[in-house]
Amino acid sequence: MTHHPAPFRPANDVAALFLGALLLGAAGSAAAQTSPPAPATADEGQLERITITAEKRLSLLDTTPAAVTALSGGKLADQGLTGFADVTTLVPNTSFTTGQGAAQLFIRGIGNVFILAGGDPGVALYADGAYVSDQTSSNVALFDLQRVEVLRGPQGALYGRNATGGAMNLISAAPTSTFQARAGVLFGDHGRLESEGFISGPLFGEGSTRLRLSYQVKGYDGYTRNPLAGTSSGPVLPGGKPTTGPKALDDMDSQAFRLQSATDIGDGQLRLIAGHYREKDAGPSMPVLVDPVMFSGLLFGVLPSTDPRVVKSQGSSNLVEVNSLLAGWEQPLGWATLSASASVRHSRADRAWDSDVTESLTASSGFATKSDDTSLDIHLSSDDNGPFTWLVGATHLQFDQTQDIDISTQLPSVLFGFPPPLFPVGVQFALGGTVKTRSSAVYTDLRYALSPSLSLLAGLRFNSDEKRSVEHQAISPLAPPVTGYALKDRWDSTPGSLGVEYKIDKSSLVYARYAHGFKSGAVNLGSLQARMVKPESADSIELGYKTDFWARRGTFSGALFSTRYKDMQVSQVGLTTVELTNASQARIDGAEIELQLRPLPPLTLGLALGLMDPTYTDFVNVDLRNAPTAPVNVKGNQLAQVSKANAAVNAEYSANLGSYKATLRADYVWRDKVYFTEFNTPDAVQGAYGLVNLSASLRPAQGGWKLYGFVKNAADTTAITSMSIASPLLGAARQVTYTPPRQFGVGASIDF
Repeated sequence: MTHHPAPFRPANDVAALFLGALLLGAAGSAAAQTSPPAPATADEGQLERITITAEKRLSLLDTTPAAVTALSGGKLADQGLTGFADVTTLVPNTSFTTGQGAAQLFIRGIGNVFILAGGDPGVALYADGAYVSDQTSSNVALFDLQRVEVLRGPQGALYGRNATGGAMNLISAAPTSTFQARAGVLFGDHGRLESEGFISGPLFGEGSTRLRLSYQVKGYDGYTRNPLAGTSSGPVLPGGKPTTGPKALDDMDSQAFRLQSATDIGDGQLRLIAGHYREKDAGPSMPVLVDPVMFSGLLFGVLPSTDPRVVKSQGSSNLVEVNSLLAGWEQPLGWATLSASASVRHSRADRAWDSDVTESLTASSGFATKSDDTSLDIHLSSDDNGPFTWLVGATHLQFDQTQDIDISTQLPSVLFGFPPPLFPVGVQFALGGTVKTRSSAVYTDLRYALSPSLSLLAGLRFNSDEKRSVEHQAISPLAPPVTGYALKDRWDSTPGSLGVEYKIDKSSLVYARYAHGFKSGAVNLGSLQARMVKPESADSIELGYKTDFWARRGTFSGALFSTRYKDMQVSQVGLTTVELTNASQARIDGAEIELQLRPLPPLTLGLALGLMDPTYTDFVNVDLRNAPTAPVNVKGNQLAQVSKANAAVNAEYSANLGSYKATLRADYVWRDKVYFTEFNTPDAVQGAYGLVNLSASLRPAQGGWKLYGFVKNAADTTAITSMSIASPLLGAARQVTYTPPRQFGVGASIDF
């Protein structure tokens, strides 16, 4: 494993660092005001103004009193950044990983810590305004996007019960009123062959109805070698299906389509979006780190590979399917705008893999998940002409999810009291069930301008959640099967926010905000617990500053925040599988900086910096891997799964070469040390590391076609991105995922 030294360390006092950067931004703004250069146009080097919908209405990013990052979908595609893991590296205090196929998105130290059904994420994910509940199938295709918006900090008033860390909205490129089309192809290493494109324009030439059909097809052979490729193996336990080792792991074979229509009806507009995604391949590799004592070694004398790019697999399969439909209606009323949307989403994810990753038939695992997600949202927003603006709305969500987990394993006979010599004893864990979630809410967002410079802000949501589960568990032959085990619980909550905004001048503002967030309770599906996990709540205070300076050749955005968590939901090792529990209290203090400069018209420099002090303030737990009999007080320890600092530094140079435009870009993204459990032990940690990404493009100045290429992880850095520790009954094995190796791609697209 390669560990790169950290180029910098977070200051002990993050407020001091933030204030220093704030003074630099303010000094730049003051300098621009005292000796302003000649007014600049966009061609002379001004930075683009970005329109966002983070507050469920159109606003400019620079003048929105909240910590929001907006990323262009087109620019992300040019850089080969087409996954959550790529996108989140560009956002302060944000990270993404996957645990056994489940998406784990973190903002300001809070995210999806649970990889099984029954829990909720701490970051709300939306696709075109529709909430995505199923985390086992959310890390799918990012293609033909107009924009990605990331809101940091509790967003309970507008975005609901599971936005204690923040929210992310994926916004598709809309149908166009004129004919446009694009087709592209991408080649790369590991047999990479991809294609992406769209066709868009008015129907029948009238313009009242516009259509857009987008597609993405991905395929590559996989970058993790399997020495057991093509080897046929029997099942771990009698009665199972024989398997064959895949050619490689971390491969991809997926197809995605999206069909949209936008129809003008009077002054209103009806928008329909239908999507389909299918992936069928060997799936991600999940290597197991070598321990001094492992069941495969005790029973069969074999151990996993120590090479992170080599995994011995006797069988692995991955199937993900998602079908979705969204209908949205927007109707101006003269004094307000009515917006309504309804969505349905059906998904399934079936995964099976060799979980001991050795030549022996020691263990295999499988997850089968099916989900139905239905949501309805309707809100009315006032026109922005007057001192008082408001938004009121109501929403309802139904989410039904079924999950079955099957783990077949051979355990040493000594665990059952037999004396040596050791012999294998077959055991099967079969657990899961169905969980049904119902959530209804009414909400409001208010803004009152006391003067042209000073405004008061407020938001409130009345939310009611209910969960019902029916579970089953069988550990054969250790315990008799249990079926029909039922739990039910309900939680009412009132997440909201209060704030104030002061516009220093037309290009600068400061804001202060208090926010209360809420995440509903959860069930450890298949664990047969006596009661559900308690809900999580968060109280956050944020101070922010935004400005542009140097005739808009520079922009600065910064925020200080402090968040207190009560009954924070955390993931831990259980006796049968991974489980959720509650940490009594936790605290996260931090700072964020986003800075863009255009010192020369062709050159743009960027910085995104996040600093945090994420600690448990009251939590006693048992480390089942290292000390299963002694409770441990982890007060003062760093929160699991998140780092104290992350940074993204980039430089982009665009120049005209005759009638062509060439663009070169370099990104360095860095992440501080991460602990994967609350115990902060050396056997579950990844040191600080950095990744270098490079990209380039060439196109005619007037458009028409594009050639582009990228190199991701140019230094070929290897680091652990996630870790899941198995039950002590399964040897407390550490299953991990790694950063992808160096990858390159060369592509071309043509516009019609």
